[in-house]
Amino acid sequence: MKLYNKFRCYSWILILMVSMASCNKNVTLDPINFQPTTYTSAAQIYSQLAACYANLSVDNSAGFGLYSHAIWGYMSAGADETFRTDAATGTTSQVLTESYRGTSDEVTYSNFWRACYKGIEQANIIISVINQPKVSEAERKNILGQAVFMRAYYLYLLTSNFGDVVLKTTLTSDMSNFNIPATPTAEVYNFIIDEMKKADTLVNTMPKVTNTSMVTQTAVEAVLARVCLSMAGQPVKDQSKYAEALFWAEKVINSGVHDLNVIPLSVLTSLPVTVGVPAYNAYANVFVNNMQNNVSWYSGNREGIWDATFLSKSNLSGAYANTNYPVTQQLGSLMGITNNATANPFGALNISNFGFSGGTYRVFPKLYNLYEAGDARRDWAIAPFVYNATVNGKAPVLSVIISGGGGTGATAIAKVNASKIIESIVVENGGSGYTSAPTVSFVATAGSGATATAEIGADGKVTAIKLTRGGSGYPTIYDRPVGKWRREFETNLSGVTRINQNTSCNFPIIRYADVLLMAAEADLMVNSGSPSAKGLAYYNRVRRRAFGVSISTPNAAVDVTTFTLQDIINERSRELCFEGLRRLDLKRWGVMQQTMQALLADNNLNAPSGTQQDAATITARNFLSNPTKFIMFPIPSSELQIDAALVQNPGW
Repeated sequence: MKLYNKFRCYSWILILMVSMASCNKNVTLDPINFQPTTYTSAAQIYSQLAACYANLSVDNSAGFGLYSHAIWGYMSAGADETFRTDAATGTTSQVLTESYRGTSDEVTYSNFWRACYKGIEQANIIISVINQPKVSEAERKNILGQAVFMRAYYLYLLTSNFGDVVLKTTLTSDMSNFNIPATPTAEVYNFIIDEMKKADTLVNTMPKVTNTSMVTQTAVEAVLARVCLSMAGQPVKDQSKYAEALFWAEKVINSGVHDLNVIPLSVLTSLPVTVGVPAYNAYANVFVNNMQNNVSWYSGNREGIWDATFLSKSNLSGAYANTNYPVTQQLGSLMGITNNATANPFGALNISNFGFSGGTYRVFPKLYNLYEAGDARRDWAIAPFVYNATVNGKAPVLSVIISGGGGTGATAIAKVNASKIIESIVVENGGSGYTSAPTVSFVATAGSGATATAEIGADGKVTAIKLTRGGSGYPTIYDRPVGKWRREFETNLSGVTRINQNTSCNFPIIRYADVLLMAAEADLMVNSGSPSAKGLAYYNRVRRRAFGVSISTPNAAVDVTTFTLQDIINERSRELCFEGLRRLDLKRWGVMQQTMQALLADNNLNAPSGTQQDAATITARNFLSNPTKFIMFPIPSSELQIDAALVQNPGW
């Protein structure tokens, strides 16, 4: 822990330093500001390593940093999970890369590019001077491994999003020619894999590090599985990499270092829950840990593998209390459960308790409908309420209330059409012990007039709910905000006013559930579309946690007996939605165009301009106008002006 605390201290000092550095020049050509000519102390090398990590969280002077917004928002929301509601305005002044309205001049592209190359340069510095500092050989080995991995990881972020990119392994200060052509994507991937394999033999294990902020051996291996799956898919299509992906994923699994979180944090069980909103679950544990800056690895909390870590002014104490470094994370605020006066018809708000959020990111009905009845992930990932001080702290977006009749446990959901009329009621759980038909009512942030009656069977379960009147003005699925990261769980905030637009939420770059699903997918592909018993076990382990049963015990009610690639496509979305993976997944599977076509079919093409339904189709319409262009991000125009050897991607 002493080594971790030393790194942590340097990391947040360096975040401030990096954020204050000039960005007037292209970072691929401009030496990093923290670059002494000689490295003689541990402090210098640890500071440089911290600076390399800091690019994951620094906002690049525009609020669109890698894991503070870009990777889960601007750069990846243009898929089939979530859309940005203010895209509905369609104004040309608000050019959003996530809705495919950006140009190669868009600052989000250039900042993403610059942050990655800044990290590469910082890693190159460490690699070039690693033998100079006076540190133990064990420390030297670990530092080198982290630098080698981080350089490769930044290259992965670049090539997976931009395609052919400059493979830069030379210090800028040693360069004389800055007109460097891009390296073909396949060569970049091969370099990344080779470097990560090297890092795997150098970095410390998780039991030695005991936190998710630093790169460990299982983090390297988990990311290697991700990189290999990317290379196996489009555009490289090297299918030999499926076997490699399985090898690295199973190294993580067989290490015994990680497992799924299966027990909710104790704090969850005592919180007030709105009528009709399910109780908290083990899946929620992962994201509460993110919101509470919990990076500790210990028994019972082993799902996290590698996080991008954040602190904020609102939770500083001790050594960090007066550093006043920037607050950059927007999970929970921009992508969070609605809590602002203009969006909430219930009136008075308790923003100080729950934290401001505009509820900017909303979900597609397609994602909502992917979840099966009883899947506890749905109502955590897709919030069934907005925050409000007048109804137990939370106001249901739309809940079906089933009461009376002598029984308990029946639940149902209401389907609302584009005209905001309830059109049907679906029973998800029939409950038990009903001796007479229970009363059906509705609680919602808007709408009125709907009525329905319940029917029960001889077994005492609710078998159906018949809608007798649809009412009007009810909220649709489009009104449900993303709920994975909830501001009510922010820590160390007693007596402190929350910052409206920012939180201190960590971001899960990779976690164990992802590894299990990657192993299942790789197993499926290696076995020609028929998963082995091991592949089924990996897949079912994730499903069992979702349905609240033992993850290690076969369960006929939950387990599948086989699965297809389409099942993997769906399960990854159910488990990993909003975690910055969906766009890259769809691209490597080669289904991006078909997915966007299906998205249009699922939404109301004739919805009035400015409505949620209209906003939900903007991304698909724009992408389908030129799929060849939008499948890759453009090389930033500023880079093309500086590096004459670079060639713009097709269509841009």
